[in-house]
Amino acid sequence: MTPTALDVPESRSPTTGAPMAPRPARPPALQDLWASMRDLAGHHELLVELTKRDLRIRYTQAAMGVLWAVLTPLVVALSGWMIRFGMSYLAGAPIRAPELAGIAIKAVAWSFFTGAISFGTLSLTANLPLVTKVYFPRAILPLSAVTTQMVDTAIGAAALLVVLPLAHIGVHRTLLWVPLLLALLVLFTSGLTLIAAAGNVFYRDAKHVIQLVTSFGIFFTPVFFDAGAFGPRGTRFLLLNPLGPVFEGLRLAIVDGHPLLVPIVNAEGTVLWSAAYLGYAALWAVGLAFFGALLFRRVEFSFAEYV
Repeated sequence: MTPTALDVPESRSPTTGAPMAPRPARPPALQDLWASMRDLAGHHELLVELTKRDLRIRYTQAAMGVLWAVLTPLVVALSGWMIRFGMSYLAGAPIRAPELAGIAIKAVAWSFFTGAISFGTLSLTANLPLVTKVYFPRAILPLSAVTTQMVDTAIGAAALLVVLPLAHIGVHRTLLWVPLLLALLVLFTSGLTLIAAAGNVFYRDAKHVIQLVTSFGIFFTPVFFDAGAFGPRGTRFLLLNPLGPVFEGLRLAIVDGHPLLVPIVNAEGTVLWSAAYLGYAALWAVGLAFFGALLFRRVEFSFAEYV
């Protein structure tokens, strides 16, 4: 009897039913990630052009133009100031100008995070012709949302630099910590944006989950309050949020001039800050960026089937 080949069912698209080409075997994770980084490096000019395009679209037909880059974090800061003034009034305790400056600094950082992830989540579904017809590393689309928001944040931060001297915030050596903290913020945001953008292709309700996170996440992150404002449990809770140590570190380094390797313990023995929290945030940022890039690389070849 002549042997016959096994009949293998043909793979078909879940949306159109059309036959699909067999997918190549997946390389090991590190090799896959390295290939993704080389692809991105080879298309860095496209990232720059998409960032310029997004900035033009965002501000060209806007009545207030680039002022939105200042107004958005300002509204967040004003909300925090109102809450702090209300609590200070009820407690009968004055509020100091450096406390308001700390809220403003963290409001700028929070605006970067929420803006990048909100625009990045929709970046693939909003650019269907590019995703389905032209080859390029798809990760450039959500990452361009991050770089666009970085420009926005730079404008807001420049406006903040004018205000800080009014709050008697001087120049400290601890400002050298700021680039590291910002790098952790960008890594964490980029990783989460890649995951959210990919998820929104397969599950269109992912954007609603992100909207909830950006709307209510501020109450679980030390933006309006210092991490030590809610006792030992509240401090640990806020600083176990991966963004918590980054935001609190920005306040300590810029406003208080406190070295981030030196712990802070209050009179009750509560650890308000420790270098371990900074290491914890760094692990989250690097790990999420690695996982987000790897996940995106593994699923990006399926995008055209679902959009």
